[in-house]
Amino acid sequence: MATVFPSKEKKTLLMNMLKVLGGHTAVVEFQGGGDSGEIHNAVLYDQNRQEIDCTGITFDWDSESETFDPVKNTWDKHSKFGPVPVLDILRDVTEQMLENEGLDWYNNDGGQGQLTIDLTQSPPTIVLFVGINFTQTDDHEFDYTDFDDDDETETVTQENK
Repeated sequence: MATVFPSKEKKTLLMNMLKVLGGHTAVVEFQGGGDSGEIHNAVLYDQNRQEIDCTGITFDWDSESETFDPVKNTWDKHSKFGPVPVLDILRDVTEQMLENEGLDWYNNDGGQGQLTIDLTQSPPTIVLFVGINFTQTDDHEFDYTDFDDDDETETVTQENK
């Protein structure tokens, strides 16, 4: 199981960087269904709930990715370290949290949710909200060969008149 943050120090540095950028809240949304999912809409908001433009802002980050090797029929993990856009880091953290929790938010009927980081708290609070959709199917059996005693009596009574 992968860790959400590469280290406690990296987590602290990332949270401090988000604060230095003027961030009060970071929000990452995700949605899935039918065996696929997408983590999208990573946004850093200021105290007035205005979006902070993070274009071009990177942070040195340890990231992992997986690729499928059809010859071996296995997933191969790749690690790298280097500058990563801040909003991509937030998406990566969200993906790691969902994976670590083992939540099936993208298969079948799917689900949706968001990761929220409240940077005004000390230490910052991180909340993962997930709504998972599901369908419940019940089978009901009816036997139409049985007669209701009241209906049978009523029919006989009307025929005798």
